[in-house]
Amino acid sequence: MSPRPSLPTGSSRVRGYSLIELMIAIVIALFLIAGVITIEQSVHNSYADRNGVAQLENDERFTMTMLGEITQSAGYYPDPAVVSQVTALPAATATAPNGDALAFASGQALDGIAGSTVINGTTYPSDTLAVRFMTASGDGIPLCDGTSNNTGSNTVYTNYFYVGADNGTNYLYCALEIGNQWSATSPVPLVENVEAMQISYGLHTTANANPGDYSVDTYVPAAQMTAQDWNEVTAVSITVTFKNPLQAEAGQNAATFTKVIALMSRTGGT
Repeated sequence: MSPRPSLPTGSSRVRGYSLIELMIAIVIALFLIAGVITIEQSVHNSYADRNGVAQLENDERFTMTMLGEITQSAGYYPDPAVVSQVTALPAATATAPNGDALAFASGQALDGIAGSTVINGTTYPSDTLAVRFMTASGDGIPLCDGTSNNTGSNTVYTNYFYVGADNGTNYLYCALEIGNQWSATSPVPLVENVEAMQISYGLHTTANANPGDYSVDTYVPAAQMTAQDWNEVTAVSITVTFKNPLQAEAGQNAATFTKVIALMSRTGGT
């Protein structure tokens, strides 16, 4: 019968980790986990910032494209050889969906309501812009709600842009007047996080100017426009202020974009 193996004794006994060693290992692991979490959060924030900036660029591009396409058509009407602008765009008054009062003289293509805008120093509410033109059915000239004239006849449209709030978020809205009636649908929210819009109108004010000289020498805000000035607008300067996606609160270092839009009915003069 073979002898029973003896148990290890003294220095040959197998030792486990001490409590101090285990605590040190846990602390090191916690530091590593904290580092991983910090890196992950940083990557997440960086992605969110890049996504916010990309969205801002898309919103700015869409806003300026829409405002540009509509505004440059101000005063347009078909058949100019047999119809005058005064006939195509008769005098009209209207109350916009946001309560603004619009008044167009015969032939007047633009109207604007001055807000309390300051922009860089904040302030708001915003300026508004009304653009009138006549289109022929099927000509494809865009309207601010994304449609075009398919009525079967020549129709006067007023495209009205303003900034309004809905559930704490500001939007650039479009309201469309067809003939003398606002569209049955509600105003269309075009872009969100628009904080303000500032508009000025390009005029040629030089005395004794040559007839047909439509070059712009000054820009005037709506509050300083006279009744005659509205029919002399050659270009419109529009500044749109967006909420900064890198700032938590509105009005902090807001992102501002400006575009100057020439009216097709006025450009090309000598």
